[in-house]
Amino acid sequence: MIILQNKIKSLVGSFIPMLFFITHANAQIGVGIPNPTNPVEVKTDAGNVIVDNTGKIGVLVGTPKVAIDLRSGTNGSVAIGNTNKTAAAAGAGALRYVASPAIGVKGYLEFSDGTNWVSFFPKGKPRIVVMANKTTQDTYVFESGTPSEIGTKLGIMQRRSSYLTNWAEVLDSDSGVPTSNFDPATGEFIAPRAGVYFATFTYALQAANVNTGSNNQTEAIWEVRNSGGTITQRVKTNNGYASDSGGGASNQVRVGSACTVSVYLNQGDKLRPFSWITLAFTDTTLSQFDVSGSGAYNALTIVEQ
Repeated sequence: MIILQNKIKSLVGSFIPMLFFITHANAQIGVGIPNPTNPVEVKTDAGNVIVDNTGKIGVLVGTPKVAIDLRSGTNGSVAIGNTNKTAAAAGAGALRYVASPAIGVKGYLEFSDGTNWVSFFPKGKPRIVVMANKTTQDTYVFESGTPSEIGTKLGIMQRRSSYLTNWAEVLDSDSGVPTSNFDPATGEFIAPRAGVYFATFTYALQAANVNTGSNNQTEAIWEVRNSGGTITQRVKTNNGYASDSGGGASNQVRVGSACTVSVYLNQGDKLRPFSWITLAFTDTTLSQFDVSGSGAYNALTIVEQ
């Protein structure tokens, strides 16, 4: 009996110091560090990563001041990836990186406000950009007092409303991603989202003598229709010319017009350029575009603001 009691005392005496040792070991965890001074310390070739007594994490930072402190002065950056989660699912305060290059923009950050992803564009907002030029004579008469004249033409018909059709598309982009918001065959742009759009187009006719007549002029017109096809706006520029430029090749003039607008479009609204002219050119009812220089005189640009 005495021998058994002595053995029990011996076991208890050995267990109690071991218990204190284990408790001490669990309080400080060191990886590659024999005597850590913080609850968690991990040694790396560049320096230590720690978790201090307040729960702050320092990456190569001995005294972190915020929840995660990367300000070591050497490669102290953080990588943020993208996510398909909604802003509500990710939760308010979540961050994501959107790799969506555009003109002047290579990518941008978004944060969740709990409902929507809110974008931050340090170098400007990604936007829709359309550019095109015209190297053909194609137009489409859509307004005329003579119904039989409605249809495609090779040139601009006098005193008729004519859409400028068959453009050569240079760019149709949404934040650097190719899109199909612009139809080069018809010259029609459909707004994919509501906003203000800057739009300009120019055209020029082949040089000719403007002969004696009244009210010689060319008009460049932007037309806006809603998604149902109803005309909501028409904005035009009217250029007038002298009633007689004189005869001979030296007095031939290249007439034309241009129209520039900043217009608010609802999603689905349609923007389209057309022309109306009344010019006393010689021996023709169809005025031809000057398509020299790869359509440099006949150009269209639409930019989301």
